[in-house]
Amino acid sequence: MLTLTAVAIFPIVFVSYVVVRSEVGNVTSGIRFELRDAAVAAQSRFTDLLDRREVAAAGAATSPRLQKALQHKEARELASFANAHGLLLETGGHTYGRVVASAAHARVQLMSGGRPVGSLVVQLPLDASTLRRVAAPTSRGIHFDFVRLAARPARGVTLRLADGVGVRAFLPQRVEDARTGGAYHRVEEAGLLALLALMILSFLLARPLLRALRWTEARASESRVDALTGIANRRALEEALAAEIARARRFHHPLAVVLLDLDNFKRTNDSYGHAGGDLLLRTIARILASAARQGDTVARFGGEEFVVVLPETDLVGARRLAERLRIAIESCRVDEMRTTASFGVATFAADDGILSLLAAADRALYRAKENGRNRVESFEQGGPQPPTGSVAPAA
Repeated sequence: MLTLTAVAIFPIVFVSYVVVRSEVGNVTSGIRFELRDAAVAAQSRFTDLLDRREVAAAGAATSPRLQKALQHKEARELASFANAHGLLLETGGHTYGRVVASAAHARVQLMSGGRPVGSLVVQLPLDASTLRRVAAPTSRGIHFDFVRLAARPARGVTLRLADGVGVRAFLPQRVEDARTGGAYHRVEEAGLLALLALMILSFLLARPLLRALRWTEARASESRVDALTGIANRRALEEALAAEIARARRFHHPLAVVLLDLDNFKRTNDSYGHAGGDLLLRTIARILASAARQGDTVARFGGEEFVVVLPETDLVGARRLAERLRIAIESCRVDEMRTTASFGVATFAADDGILSLLAAADRALYRAKENGRNRVESFEQGGPQPPTGSVAPAA
């Protein structure tokens, strides 16, 4: 009986641990996603405020009053103009206007007589008034504040707003503890109700059940990982892309896909054999994985094709990443092997599915191949975009 009891304890403890960790993990992940969505919304509102002030400054830069003061170098008038518009005016080695101690800045070029003579500096104060405009009311108790990015990371989610400054979305500790404590309470209730059944099953099925769980977990992991490169395979890619499309459609977030194909890969196989080609593929996979952010998905699409899924990334950001990857691959040398890659970038549209989004990226990739390889082309709703950078064709 003691032996049976000892055998029963282990699966009960194991199952309880897995359930508690899973439930608390779900609550923690939910809080994290909620905070990130709130921080992204605050970041967007802040950018909109700064953009509006920048547009207003651009209009002020052409005012006759300012242009006259610039032509006659009237220092008093320049200072008065800058203070009246809440701007800093930089011209002739002098700065006019009141400096806001803590503010985000944006610059507008100042022209006079058809030539640049300085800048108008927009100042958006990082104060309580701006924070109230950035932080929309929320029924879930999320708080916001401005933080210095160089400081030690605090709780919550922080996103960059301007040089050295970010916005932090967070829940008060008591609220976060209450949610986590609720998860523990739910697990305790379920555990008490299921304790008798677990005891009986543990006597009969403990060892076979653990073996089955380990086997299932191993098979599930293998079925989603590409055996050669160690990154996600096509099945895992489609699952991740389906989830990101659903999230982008629900929250109206941008989503981009980068599809790349190694140029003249058959020539590499012919010259160095399949073992050399496999080594090159593994190296490229490591380059892609090291450049990806947390939350991105890097997958082998098939053969020498790879896909990078970029949540919350617009066309400009995706093209920028693709160009960095193109340069990294072109610069990489594996023994005597070198290669280049052609890139197709596509962004998510409201009616896109997995196939249509990948097809758009594939059309852009085909155009990159047609235009000489070793380049980045993109496809966006409304037509193709020009290639990024100045790229030499692949040899």
